[in-house]
Amino acid sequence: MPRRTPDRLPALTRMRRYVTGSFVSLVAFLAVFSVAALTTEGAPVRLVVGVIAVSIAVAAHSVFWERGAPWWLAALSLTSSAALWWAAHLEGQNPTLLLFFGVSVGLVTTTPPFTSWRWLVAAMGVAVAPLLVPATGGRPVVLSVSIAVVVVTMAAIYLVYRLNRYGFDLYLEIEAARETTAELAVVRERYRFSVDLHDIQGQALHVSRLQLQLAAKTLDRDPDEARRHLREAEQLIVQTIAETRRLAYGERALTLAGELANSTELIRAAGIDLVVDGAPPRGHAADDLFGHAVREATTNMLRHAQAEHATIRIRPDSVMIENDGAAEAPRVLSGLARLGERFAAIGGAVTTSHHDGVFRLEARAEGAGATRPDSTPRASSVSRSTAPTTGRRA
Repeated sequence: MPRRTPDRLPALTRMRRYVTGSFVSLVAFLAVFSVAALTTEGAPVRLVVGVIAVSIAVAAHSVFWERGAPWWLAALSLTSSAALWWAAHLEGQNPTLLLFFGVSVGLVTTTPPFTSWRWLVAAMGVAVAPLLVPATGGRPVVLSVSIAVVVVTMAAIYLVYRLNRYGFDLYLEIEAARETTAELAVVRERYRFSVDLHDIQGQALHVSRLQLQLAAKTLDRDPDEARRHLREAEQLIVQTIAETRRLAYGERALTLAGELANSTELIRAAGIDLVVDGAPPRGHAADDLFGHAVREATTNMLRHAQAEHATIRIRPDSVMIENDGAAEAPRVLSGLARLGERFAAIGGAVTTSHHDGVFRLEARAEGAGATRPDSTPRASSVSRSTAPTTGRRA
């Protein structure tokens, strides 16, 4: 598993910082290159100072590439970079100074409300205008070629910023879809819980109601029979409360295969890269405990970590869950403590480790056998408590 950097910022924030840093670095590179070229060519000091001042304004403008700069900053960036381009041409200096104006135009014309092509055409007109004025001391150039170069340069810079905007909009759509998928996964998990709750309480409450109705009907003519119906209803309610409590605390019987499928869906819906190594063993005595380990590790990962990669490794007598989202050593969690006690009861163990931002949970139950002694009796106890009552009601 690759190591994580200490940065735990959300992916969207890191993406924004990356793009902003790229644009500011581009302007800084242009500034260094232009200052070096002008100094080598012996350009006037005022032009070199102008390049530094314009690069600062354009770099500040680049910080607002996504939402648009304040009007005064955008105006300062446009006018100063245009003036620099005019001065460079009229004094016969390095024509690459046009790039500052191109960057400023690209930032403005790709941010609402100036995204109409008319603004780009107007900016190209401003860039071409100096070429119509003869330069002093400059080398002779072909006007048509110069105009074509200026137009192509402006169009190329515009396309760079337009493509960046298009790519970032696609990223926002993907991020929104990922959040929607994660929300749907949570809804599905809640639905699954409600189904389990319905399975536990639905029939039990219905049967208890029938028992109470029978007790009410037989109370006058056969008090002993009425008391028997009341006792059966009470036993069913007590059992239902116990099953509900086990469901609420995650102690109800479950399978490793089912929890693995559910956790895989939840982890991947949260945008985490997941690798599953191995397959659930069949008929293992600790199958439900392994399922609890996967559920507990998944819950802690989604609630307390900022993971990008996760691994679930399944072996015949062990399950290991690892994620790279633990920037700090996690505090002692009560769920893991209870899980460790349950594994210790069958001779197993739950161990955790934290190193370089990677948190690992490993559950072992070596030598626990190949049968599940607890699952069948628990299921049959429910059927024994409900089947006789429904049969008598019929």
